[in-house]
Amino acid sequence: MSDPTHLLTMLTPDRRGIIAGITSVLDEAGARLLELSQTVVHDYFTISMSVALPDSADLDDIKSRIQNLVAGGAAVTLLAHHAVERQVVQGECYFLTATGTDSPGLIHTISEIVAGRGGNFRDLSSRVSDGQLSLVAEIDLPGEVALEQLQIDLEHATVDSGLQVRLQHHRLFEATNEIAFRRLVNP
Repeated sequence: MSDPTHLLTMLTPDRRGIIAGITSVLDEAGARLLELSQTVVHDYFTISMSVALPDSADLDDIKSRIQNLVAGGAAVTLLAHHAVERQVVQGECYFLTATGTDSPGLIHTISEIVAGRGGNFRDLSSRVSDGQLSLVAEIDLPGEVALEQLQIDLEHATVDSGLQVRLQHHRLFEATNEIAFRRLVNP
């Protein structure tokens, strides 16, 4: 696989054909698409991509053409990729799920507890519908974390809201649920 040269993000009202338009512009520029994450957040299309662009690529033209894919334009960022020290957690991958009545600060509370134990969020998705929060997160936890205590701390911190929080090893989660994250790149 090529090393990434740039990171591209876009935020715009959702409509059909955005990915096809973006990839057309990138293909014409000779780019290689290395990694992509896309979702729709409250009717807004969001995408993050890692690409390898040739040295001859006209970055301003690429950004302008992608911005003009939708009427009214879009927020597009095209940044040079710089190697960063990868944060590696020596441990295991777990899934954290939370469901129940939403209240302010729940995601902050959960993320603060996980971070305090040395955990790293690899993926997180949450949605509030009719006052109910649904959250699914993929997290790496260090091997020395006391999992039972972490589960107790998460439950205790969210008990007043009535939120049901569950932590499961990724193999158990994937074996017992139809939904599973599938990473296409090496961790």
